[in-house]
Amino acid sequence: MVCRSMKQWYLLVYDVREPRRLRRLHYALKKKALPMQESVFLVHADSARLKSIIEMVKDRTHTREDDVRLYPLKHPDDMWMGGCQQQAMSGLFPGKASKGSVTVLDRIRNLFGR
Repeated sequence: MVCRSMKQWYLLVYDVREPRRLRRLHYALKKKALPMQESVFLVHADSARLKSIIEMVKDRTHTREDDVRLYPLKHPDDMWMGGCQQQAMSGLFPGKASKGSVTVLDRIRNLFGR
């Protein structure tokens, strides 16, 4: 029996100093993760996919100038958010979703067709 690796949630954040590297990284990540803010992405990946994303990030960043961090999450609804993005990310708030609100998982399925 083949055991598939379980998918895990991650918050990937970065600070890239050079504008060209920044654009290249942002463009590539938009294809593989859900953008939350300009330099913050939500990733839902198994270990193989996460490894490929990390390699892609390494190829587009400079270790001495740029800062990239990856934080594991239990689930995106465990995060608290406030501010001007509150409506756009209403599914991220803990607790029961309001009627008609779109959850993070729904947004990811719509974005990636899964």
